[in-house]
Amino acid sequence: MTDVTYVSSFEGGQRYAAGAVTVLSLHGSHYQMGRQYGMLMKYDINSLYHSAIDGRFIGKENFTYDRLKQIAYLVYSVYPQKFKDIIIGMSETSGLGLEKQIILNAIEMFPKYNQVLPALCSGIAVWGDYTGGGPLVFGRNNDDTDYYREFGAYTIVAVFHPTDSGQPTAIVNYAGLIYAPSGMNRDGVFLELNSGNVEWIYPDRPLIFSTLFSFLEDYSTLSELYPAFLSIKGDATLSSIVNVADDREAFSYEISAFVEKNDDVKRRYQDRQGLLVATNHFVDPSWGIAPPTPDNDYSWTVKRRDNLLTLAERYKGSFDVERMKQVLDTKIDDGGATQPNETIYQIIAVPKERLMWLQAPGNFAWQKIDLNRFF
Repeated sequence: MTDVTYVSSFEGGQRYAAGAVTVLSLHGSHYQMGRQYGMLMKYDINSLYHSAIDGRFIGKENFTYDRLKQIAYLVYSVYPQKFKDIIIGMSETSGLGLEKQIILNAIEMFPKYNQVLPALCSGIAVWGDYTGGGPLVFGRNNDDTDYYREFGAYTIVAVFHPTDSGQPTAIVNYAGLIYAPSGMNRDGVFLELNSGNVEWIYPDRPLIFSTLFSFLEDYSTLSELYPAFLSIKGDATLSSIVNVADDREAFSYEISAFVEKNDDVKRRYQDRQGLLVATNHFVDPSWGIAPPTPDNDYSWTVKRRDNLLTLAERYKGSFDVERMKQVLDTKIDDGGATQPNETIYQIIAVPKERLMWLQAPGNFAWQKIDLNRFF
């Protein structure tokens, strides 16, 4: 078991270490939680800024500061005010100032606004017969361009306890980034986002990652999430596959970014009883879309999905956290779904028990986070 140790506190917020993983417990209004976050993570935020912005994007990827600022402010401009308040509060205590804080918040977006996006990320949920009657287990690979591994050590869990609106919510992201590519709330709703069929971004639409953060703060059940996802119709930032789970079941939302489609959000249920697998292509048959070809141009999305389906059958009845670690540690060429260099961090979630495990290959091995302590 990973030990949790107290590190520091500021204005009602606390920083803990779960092994190699930082866990923040933030309390108050969104603005107050931002101030806590900025001070508690001051060194890490500045270190990541210099590594990512100065070292990588300006130093090696030929971005100008003005282009980074332009993209970052496009992202920020469509943020809900409550999340702007977090960033504003953070900027007051982190030492970056507001402009650089806004730029740091967009480090995952810069290459995606300049080119066609890679088809990355994988998710697998097992329950029922696949876990031998044990609790639902979700495994998630967060993939990106290979140089994001430079930032993997900054992957943290931030738990927000808002007093102005919403329920306690934990998000997994790089230090200083305020949105939810993955997260779980106090009621045991877990979600994660994979890129979808068509890979470009509509910058004038609300960032779907921040929308997911709002969903976690605002909704307590999967049934409540269903109409919330339908509200994204015609307004998605990018084509996405969002997988959601609780203690009993899992669904996959396949979201088209095309406004001209009348039915651009589809909820897909299990592939087999007790099994849901999603990579980066829509598989709901009602789309009438064939799998993308050639598969290698789409980061092996079909192969990764097929591999996970095969592993699920191989280990049916024996899935638990340790078995899911084994699955997520299996590379594509070895029959799994994990990228050799592009898997940046990985998550295993057990919503019923409010438990999460986090690994960043090349940076730190699996660390257990008991969210009961922080919810």
